[in-house]
Amino acid sequence: MAALPARQRYHRYMEEPTLLYMVSPFLVVAGIFAAIFLTWAIHTRPSWWQVRQELYGLLWWVGAVVVFYAFLFFAFSYFPGPDWLWYVVGFVGFFFMCFLIHEKFDSSRPFRS
Repeated sequence: MAALPARQRYHRYMEEPTLLYMVSPFLVVAGIFAAIFLTWAIHTRPSWWQVRQELYGLLWWVGAVVVFYAFLFFAFSYFPGPDWLWYVVGFVGFFFMCFLIHEKFDSSRPFRS
């Protein structure tokens, strides 16, 4: 049996990128923005209640980002129709969730239950 040349012996084929590989740059950027936003909120808000409201809003926003990516993953994989349609639907839903989060957790206004 003849030995394969070194180039052929160790040649690996490029596998399809995983979801984590594709989403990780967005997660890094979102994490940097979240750290900057939280630092700014703690620095500029005079009361702990306002910082707490900002933190709750930030956590809900992170949840909205996770829901957005999960929806896109399932829509691209399982829903019929063009990908651009599901991308637009996902962005509309994401911006609606962000609007609701802003209305609920905006700490510049007095507390509303």
